Amino acid sequence: MAGTKGNRRVLYTQKVIKESLLELLKEKNIHKVTVTDICKKADINRGTFYSHYKDAHDLLNSMENEFFDTAYNFVKDYSDDALLKVLYLIKDNKDLCKIIFCLQMDSRILSRIFFIANKIDVESMLKEEDKIYIDYLIKYSVGGVIAIIQDWLEGDLKEEPEFILDIINRVKRI
Repeated sequence: MAGTKGNRRVLYTQKVIKESLLELLKEKNIHKVTVTDICKKADINRGTFYSHYKDAHDLLNSMENEFFDTAYNFVKDYSDDALLKVLYLIKDNKDLCKIIFCLQMDSRILSRIFFIANKIDVESMLKEEDKIYIDYLIKYSVGGVIAIIQDWLEGDLKEEPEFILDIINRVKRI
């Protein structure tokens, strides 16, 4: 029982640290966020922060890894509702996703998104002679999905994930 209490305390501390970073990133760029800023916002000491993370970048990378690992687990064994699960994941992690998709989008993030998209069994939908085009097809399709998700996030996720999924599916048919 004592171990459970300690684990809960650790999980709570990590949650508060993550929430503090997300709040700070609404005000300034990750390069300007200091460990001191995070500690003040989270009401913890620096030693507590350093027992979990090296710096603000390490913390953000940890949060991104957690998000992308969860998304990957939804799509690795592709099912009809995999994309819907990812859309709900985005909705549940709105603040982090605004940072990932709208403020911090770079080649590293795009690579992770393309990696996840490649796990969806697109090849089975293509004729044998079309397989050479698969990378282009995935990049084109994922680019459109990213744009839709960015608009959804910038609109503060007013629409339900099912509606966004319907838009994505309609666009794929064009």
